Amino acid sequence: MSQKHETWGWMLAVDFFFAGMGAAMLLFAGIAELLTGSNLSTVGILAGAVFIAMGAGLLVLELGRPFQALRVFMNPKAILTFGAWNMSIAIVAGLFLGTSWLEAFPWFGLVGFRKILAIVCIFTGFVVAAYPGALLARHKARPFWNGPGMMVLFLTSSLLTGLSAYVVVGWLSGAAPVIYSAFPAIGAGLCAFQLVIWIGYLWIKSSGTTEREVAAVKRWTSGNFANPFRIGFMFLGTVVPLVLFLIPNGFSTGVAGILAILGGVIMRNLVVYAGQDRTWLPGEEKYRSRLPHGDEAFLQKVWTKQI
Repeated sequence: MSQKHETWGWMLAVDFFFAGMGAAMLLFAGIAELLTGSNLSTVGILAGAVFIAMGAGLLVLELGRPFQALRVFMNPKAILTFGAWNMSIAIVAGLFLGTSWLEAFPWFGLVGFRKILAIVCIFTGFVVAAYPGALLARHKARPFWNGPGMMVLFLTSSLLTGLSAYVVVGWLSGAAPVIYSAFPAIGAGLCAFQLVIWIGYLWIKSSGTTEREVAAVKRWTSGNFANPFRIGFMFLGTVVPLVLFLIPNGFSTGVAGILAILGGVIMRNLVVYAGQDRTWLPGEEKYRSRLPHGDEAFLQKVWTKQI
């Protein structure tokens, strides 16, 4: 049987990455606008909205039947509907907030309008940044995902990658506003927090929980996920950026941002593919073992007769 119906793939992981990073960019932009009245970066704000849109597009393709995608907005009780509406509102608010700093648009200079957009970006940005973790945490049959800790992991990574995206934009453009001076310290703090909560999450899952959760954690500590997790995410994507963020140098800060973003991509791919470990319903494995795979002799005989 095809894995397509059993697990999600790389498109969902990239959707989680772009949507989370873009949402955090809008969240930070909204906070800066609301508290200081400053523009973090017009390019960064618009990029945040575009990133969420890219993630939404990948999600539609991953779920299948893209021409029926509007149905996801129709069920108010579904978490997918809640996420879809928040992503859509965040995209629109981000585009308006970004263009409100461009003289070519009629809403340029409308401070009150920007404040309203900032509030919308803060709320929807927070929701979309935490949403992927909340979505995965509800899957009780996936032992590695299940539990509130997954939402904290995704929210932290989204905040770190969103802040890092602004750091990289400021580094490359050379036009970083004064508020950017606080970003390296915040980035270092997020890296440290990310390091601690991942160690804690794996420890909790591997001790005092179910056998399925213990087995799932072993893939991260000594199995096929071990090297990408320890070297790619924890070391290159968390520890190294943590150190580089603390060095008062524009180049090291920019590199730290790039590595933190790379770590976010690796983490989301590992987490999504960890969903392959699932708890089977009673009798489900036996039932699936009896399903035809397509190359059985009796099927080949039937196909031959039809031809």
